[in-house]
Amino acid sequence: MDEQQTAGPDQSTESQSVDRSPNPERPASLFRTLSMTTAALVLSVVLTGSVARQGGVKFTGVLKAEVAKLAAPADGIVEWMDVKPGQIVLPGTELFIIRDTNLEQRIRKAELTLDGFRIDLAAAAARAELELHQRTATLDTEAFDTELTLTTLLQQRFQHDFESTALGDYLDLFDALASTEIPPINLKLLAMPDRTQDYDRLRAMIERSEVENSLEALQTRIDLCEARLEGLRGTINGLPTRIEAAHRIPVIQASIDSTTSELEELKSLEAERAVNSPIYGMAGVLRVQELEAVSKGDLLVEIFDRDREFVTVNLPMSVVANLAANQEVTLHFPNDEERHGKIDSIPPQLLSQQNGANTEATYPVKVLSTGKPWPTLPIGSALEVSITE
Repeated sequence: MDEQQTAGPDQSTESQSVDRSPNPERPASLFRTLSMTTAALVLSVVLTGSVARQGGVKFTGVLKAEVAKLAAPADGIVEWMDVKPGQIVLPGTELFIIRDTNLEQRIRKAELTLDGFRIDLAAAAARAELELHQRTATLDTEAFDTELTLTTLLQQRFQHDFESTALGDYLDLFDALASTEIPPINLKLLAMPDRTQDYDRLRAMIERSEVENSLEALQTRIDLCEARLEGLRGTINGLPTRIEAAHRIPVIQASIDSTTSELEELKSLEAERAVNSPIYGMAGVLRVQELEAVSKGDLLVEIFDRDREFVTVNLPMSVVANLAANQEVTLHFPNDEERHGKIDSIPPQLLSQQNGANTEATYPVKVLSTGKPWPTLPIGSALEVSITE
């Protein structure tokens, strides 16, 4: 009686549960299977739409930019710098100050060289002046002696000129008197002629000839003395130039002038050299630190040109063979930002490999910006590139 009463309620509950099931023969997991199938279909539709919306197959690209390399303008020390990696800089922004330590050394060296040339010039000028005085004194003495000789010769010529003139006048007078004698003729003189007059005339003629010969000899000596004096004066006048050349004074003076110009040019330079950004861009990795010594031409930093950014994407050769220059592509930046670009160029030899392209090989394709400016991201950032087939 008790067992029937205990079993009764349980049987009643099971009977009621079976009665509530719409289809007692369907498995309990059917509803869950249908739900999962529906979710998979919806997800497939969403992904398909997303792919269709984003346009074609996607490949991974890397953001790059043209680079401006800033180098040290001179040997020196990085005295000051105001730039950090990743910093955006504007054209003309002062990034580094290089103190040209070599400039001070070059100025000092030029000053010492100039002082040395000036000492050499002073010594050479002193030697030249001493030699000039000695040689000038010798030449002056010779010129003085020549002038004395010339004076004596001129006096002798004057005396001989006077004698020659007097003898000539005597002979002219004698000849005039002899030709104007009036008869009567003294027959006694004809019988015994007076030899005295003839002797005097002959003696006067001989003396006149001797005087004229002496005059010619004197004139020759006078001409020689005058030529010697003229040569001595020319030698004395040109002596300073020749002595200066012998002591290399013009060469030393030219070296002084050249070194002086070089020194003035060095002093016009500034010891502090500013290095400015030539473009608008982003600073890369710094190659130097403050107070570091650098040599002329050493790389300081690379500036990535934000106005000339591009993307490189390695594409399979099978895809490259189907591309064309200026073909538009879609770029998917982080944060779901979408931009557009175009293929820069495709080498003709790659296009000719369309049929026999190696599917395993890749080629880096350059994509340039078109349309809306690209987002500002660090150079080297990864993004996706969609190419419509």
